Amino acid sequence: MIGRHCVGLSRLPAVDRIDRVHRASPVALLAGDPGPLAQAVTAALEAAGWAVRRDLDGVRELDLALWIAPSAPDSVAAASMSLADALLTARDTQALLEQAGRAAFVTVTRLDISEVDILERAVLGGVSGLVKTLAIEAPSIYCRSLDLAPQLAERQCAELVLAELADSQADLAHVGYDADGTRWTATLNEGPLWTTGPEVAEPGPDDLLVVTGGGRGVTAACAIGLAERYKCGLLLIGRSRLREQPAWAWDVPDDGLKAAIVTHLRASGNPTPRDVERTYRDLVASREISQTLSRIREIGGRAEYLSVDIADAPAVAEALAGYRITGLVHGAGVLADQVIAGKRAEDVLRVLTPKLAGLAAVLAALDGRTLRHVVLFSSVAGFFGNRGQADYAMANEALNRMAGVLKRQYPDSSVTAINWGAWAGGMVTPELARMFTERGVTLIPLAEGVRHFVDQFRPERSRDVVTVVGPPLSTRTVRSSGSLVLHRDISRIAGHPVIADHAIGGLPVLPATVAIGAVLNAVSRIRPDLRTLTDFAVLKGLTGSPGDLRMRIVERSTPGSVGVLVLDESDRPRYQAVMSDTALPPTPVLANLPEPTQEVTAYEDGTLFHGPKLRGIQRMTDDRTVFACSLADADLADGAYAVDTYNPVLADLLLQAALVWVRHHRGVASLPVAVGGVECHAVLPDNEEFFVVVEQTGSVESREMCTVTACSRGGRVLLRFRDVDLVCSEALADKFAVGA
Repeated sequence: MIGRHCVGLSRLPAVDRIDRVHRASPVALLAGDPGPLAQAVTAALEAAGWAVRRDLDGVRELDLALWIAPSAPDSVAAASMSLADALLTARDTQALLEQAGRAAFVTVTRLDISEVDILERAVLGGVSGLVKTLAIEAPSIYCRSLDLAPQLAERQCAELVLAELADSQADLAHVGYDADGTRWTATLNEGPLWTTGPEVAEPGPDDLLVVTGGGRGVTAACAIGLAERYKCGLLLIGRSRLREQPAWAWDVPDDGLKAAIVTHLRASGNPTPRDVERTYRDLVASREISQTLSRIREIGGRAEYLSVDIADAPAVAEALAGYRITGLVHGAGVLADQVIAGKRAEDVLRVLTPKLAGLAAVLAALDGRTLRHVVLFSSVAGFFGNRGQADYAMANEALNRMAGVLKRQYPDSSVTAINWGAWAGGMVTPELARMFTERGVTLIPLAEGVRHFVDQFRPERSRDVVTVVGPPLSTRTVRSSGSLVLHRDISRIAGHPVIADHAIGGLPVLPATVAIGAVLNAVSRIRPDLRTLTDFAVLKGLTGSPGDLRMRIVERSTPGSVGVLVLDESDRPRYQAVMSDTALPPTPVLANLPEPTQEVTAYEDGTLFHGPKLRGIQRMTDDRTVFACSLADADLADGAYAVDTYNPVLADLLLQAALVWVRHHRGVASLPVAVGGVECHAVLPDNEEFFVVVEQTGSVESREMCTVTACSRGGRVLLRFRDVDLVCSEALADKFAVGA
């Protein structure tokens, strides 16, 4: 089964900056709009030691190609020209960038993707399709598409550009900053981005929908499905002319048509291969259009075919005049596949024009007051990028952005851009199908794709603005960054209520689980394949209000692992750990756990020092080995201390349980100083009950060791801290009492 996901926006944590990411005397090319933003970025780069060029004359080394979009294109055609300029900039700089170390290709728009309401400006957002494709075709280049809210001052924008250049996360292709400076990216979600607005009734027999590109191929199959399900009228628009088949071709099947064409043309001269191919294409196109119309009529629908170039706005307006149109399906498109290094300007515009100028022309010809349904055929090439399709990716990503504008313009209508994967049919030839199979790409069966399409018109899908149906067509190879030093600003969480509630002797202390989360998160950005943390040690806990953390990440002699040393702003070691690609061990269900029934007094009697935001142990067994826990999670710096299977605030309950266990069995307070291994199986439930189980693994004079496991009430393991090392001390009791 092919799934359907909605595209939404997700907050991103601040950048982890790589120390000394570029050469000592880096060179930047600034292309695109030369206005105030370019001037501010130039000043910021030069202040940071960059040499800034406006052209490539004499440039032999290049560390950055930065393309800035115009702020206000006056037409969709002008915006499309700007997209073509961005692609040609990538083409002309790719070889130079690939010769450098960590060189970057960065684009900047000033749209605010959640607020832009002008169609021409939205088109510029298509540049991220180029960036995603370049990242696939040239994996050694750091590629980033930046969208900076228009409300941000140029100087602030320049600072953000420089920060993004040093970002450790190289596999993040698109980043947006809103007017508040919050960092966002587009992600796949289960629910729609739009949560308001009415449900729009499905089309019916009284509706008439325009379907561009609807005479042939996949779009024609969708048009047939639309007519069959809803019995609505259809106006199919295409460039091909609908001609009657000549008598000599009536009974000739498609696979014998070229031979018949040669025979016919020879009667009046010596045909060239080009003549044969042109006649063949015209005849096959007419046959397919006729078959589409016949099929729609057979199932009780009504349809008409109009031959018109949809990029010709006056011709489109004339063709559609007099019709009362209530819906639009925009499926027209052209391919000109070629890697970026081989792209030509005329081919780029040939791909962009029908998708973008074509949509604008049709919309201009329609009465928005009667428009209830708009479905745009976009592509996963736009959302994910795709090798050889940078122009097609830009066109389709622009459609995604245009869908958002149309939804704002027509809030009571259903507007959706569907990012289709590759269909089993249509433009996918048998050769392409074999290539996709070799890549492991699942093709969309025709019947299943049509079902997804017609379902999009159901009222409950009215709030879908951008959806993805199908997997990516290409994958990106992210190269290992080797050993490096990261800088993380920790001041953003210094005053957080959770940190304030983790105070010993009245002084806030960074929880060990937050330090663990910092390591997990930071390493996941540069090496997502390394997910297992071992050998965590607290060398000297962070207290007070620290500013900047440095993480020294060093590749170890053991393949698939790195060592991490966390230092404070004075270069004093604070924590250390090892991250590796070791697979998680199997976790049998913890069966027959006793029900915790005893009330907890540990927060009041000095056993624990934690304040209200961390008080999640609800009940426990008499022997203090099984604890029932429930706590509301709290975000720390937009997820900068978490990963998809680990939340540090809830994880703190495991160490709290260990402290309670030690106090019960040793009669003294304790603190964790090391964790042998962290096994993250599934995220702990937010504000829902789970169990924590403590098992002793060792004991010496002033130390206790245990393994602590969090599991569901049914015993499914969620998180395990192996070999937790706790230091026991009578002196801690008074300090804990201050917090209690």
